[in-house]
Amino acid sequence: MFRYFVEIKKDNNFIINNTDVHHIKNVVKLKNNEIIECVYQQEVYKTKIKDLTFDNMVIVEIVGKTQTKLSNIKKVLIAGVLREQKWDYLLQKSTELGVDEIIPVIFKRNVVKIDDKKIDQKLQRWQTICDTAAKQSKRTTIPIVNNLIVNLKELEKHLSDLNLVAWEEERQICLKSYLSKNFNSISFVIGCEGGIDPSEINVLHDLGFKNVSLGSNILRAETAPCYILSSLIYEDK
Repeated sequence: MFRYFVEIKKDNNFIINNTDVHHIKNVVKLKNNEIIECVYQQEVYKTKIKDLTFDNMVIVEIVGKTQTKLSNIKKVLIAGVLREQKWDYLLQKSTELGVDEIIPVIFKRNVVKIDDKKIDQKLQRWQTICDTAAKQSKRTTIPIVNNLIVNLKELEKHLSDLNLVAWEEERQICLKSYLSKNFNSISFVIGCEGGIDPSEINVLHDLGFKNVSLGSNILRAETAPCYILSSLIYEDK
């Protein structure tokens, strides 16, 4: 069953009026009376397509409501921007695994450099990847891709109850030791392909981030978020 996010509710109907109109009419070619799911204000509704005659909107009728379970923990991923294919993978899989916010960062050792004139275009594309992944994985929320950060001190605005930085030099403190504690939000930093410079680790420490090891194997930058988010799903059950 296809799922769409909606913002307009009128009586017992939802109005779909964004790019999903094209998807419904021309890609999957749904018809009147077919059943789809609509997410409205983080609640999932079973709906029936009522009117496809408009060019720029689809009207659906509410026929029921589905019980949903939301995570108790807000998850913020702070990640060094990777090469396009790896970065797209990170965005997609992190969304599937329940991340709530993604903050792209340029570290000192970043291979990828982004032209200032193209930042808005990049952010829009990245948000679209998360939107699509949220629909595919049948989430009730869409992660927010925040603005690009170049100065790590700006992360002070994005601190959570628990703030971690995955660093390959950390050998002693494992992720489980932190996840066994009580917290309602977590921000975790993952470096770029070149890793995180020690001077940047010092800045993160000053902001309140704590080192954490992700095990004896060195994980790729696009794999590490999957490891942490999967662990959070396990601990949140």
